[in-house]
Amino acid sequence: MIQLAATSIAFLKTSAIPKTPLITASSTALNQITPGGDNSDERNSSPLDKILNMNPKAKSCVSMAAAMALHFGGYEFARSGALALFTSSETGFSHPSAYPLAMGLVTPFSLGLLYCYGLVLKSKGPRSALRLTKLISIVILTACITALRAAETMASVPVIVSKCLVGILFIFQNSYAHLLYSQQWSFLGSVMTPSEGTKWFSAIAGLSSLVCTLTATMVHRLAPVIGIHGLILGTAGGLTLSLLLADYAYATSEEFGFDPKKDMVKAKKKKPDGTTAAAEEEQSLLSKTSKLFHRVPTLAYLFGEVISFQSLSTVLQICFVRQLKQQIPGDTARAAFSGRFYAYINGISATMQFFVLPMARKYMEPKWVYRFMPTILLPWLIYASLQTNNLWVAAAAFFNLKTLDYALRNVVNEMVFQPLDFESRYLGKEVIGVFANRFGKSGMSLILSLVTAQFSGVGVPELSKLSVIVATMWASCSFRLSNTVVSNKEAEEKVKKRQNKKKD
Repeated sequence: MIQLAATSIAFLKTSAIPKTPLITASSTALNQITPGGDNSDERNSSPLDKILNMNPKAKSCVSMAAAMALHFGGYEFARSGALALFTSSETGFSHPSAYPLAMGLVTPFSLGLLYCYGLVLKSKGPRSALRLTKLISIVILTACITALRAAETMASVPVIVSKCLVGILFIFQNSYAHLLYSQQWSFLGSVMTPSEGTKWFSAIAGLSSLVCTLTATMVHRLAPVIGIHGLILGTAGGLTLSLLLADYAYATSEEFGFDPKKDMVKAKKKKPDGTTAAAEEEQSLLSKTSKLFHRVPTLAYLFGEVISFQSLSTVLQICFVRQLKQQIPGDTARAAFSGRFYAYINGISATMQFFVLPMARKYMEPKWVYRFMPTILLPWLIYASLQTNNLWVAAAAFFNLKTLDYALRNVVNEMVFQPLDFESRYLGKEVIGVFANRFGKSGMSLILSLVTAQFSGVGVPELSKLSVIVATMWASCSFRLSNTVVSNKEAEEKVKKRQNKKKD
């Protein structure tokens, strides 16, 4: 996995960065690190030498991009493994309302993680916040699997203990991913300019999709060998490498003077609404978020778009999981199918991010993308709602949504945050990335859990029809958001003004 990431990053660097640097470093930094020698020496140098000889900002972005790719790659192991354990006939849950109920519990768990993140961000800065949240994720994943293995080997331990451990693992697996990758994207969005983001964000997302494709494809081969528990431990190993690379990116930014924390220090000295630093410290997370959304309406509209989109994703995911459980009863076979399913999603997403989106870069205006996505998805959902119970129909609907999300929506969302201030890019981004994402999933999951518990006749056909209604709500939120986002040209001007103020 590491070799693939390094090779892909080296290719991006050698093919484009020498001509147009990923990010233009300050002239002082460039004079300090630009390697000497003629062009032939550079052509004959190894890919590793070329990566090491990048300017500091480019090197830090490459390191953070690799960290994010490893995070997503490991997540594929956890996603397939946790789902297989949760739907297991031995240690899992078979009641139809169990899956949506578990998804409903994700929000309070995510809020706990978000609260911890907010405290560390406020006191120590973004580097310490990312480091701590990654360490917490590694510890919880490892502890759950270790305890689950011990419980399964001891005959005296009741089955309910294993079920509780599986439930905790499943809930956490659905909680930690957004918290981590949002922080990694925040760093990249803070260091890059909008024009650079338009050029490189799709390639960075494509690298993550490429690694996800590799790891998801490996699931069906590794699961019979190392077991489902081994898959989860593989996630913890990937997060450990990701932690080291992400910390290196921040260390480089601190050493060469482009640390995003500088924006945080300036924001504390003088708040836009006149709030003093001491008073700001006493505000609750809810109060801060409310004022932030009032000050930056784009965040409020994005909050609504994320909730409605994740609600739609939940409905389609439950349809998929139900059909998967019914038609593939074996745990290992089900994990293998999930791995291949997400491998295809990530493979197509990577193809679009590396080859399609770069050609359409001139047309990558967030306003038009937000209007395009629901327009292209709604017709298929209407068609799927008219079909009967079928795994492939349910899988195709969820497949289309996730491909659109990975390949396009996530990239455009990151572009929206770039021209915003530090508080919007870090606190607002995490509130939306963690709370809104989880609340959209959990809220819809709780509703569906109550409905399926009270009305046993609610099946996949009924949920497919519900998806059309939720998709219409998402389309409305997406169109409203499109009216508030700035153009790429306006975003570039705002970032340049912010960078000039930072130099002053």
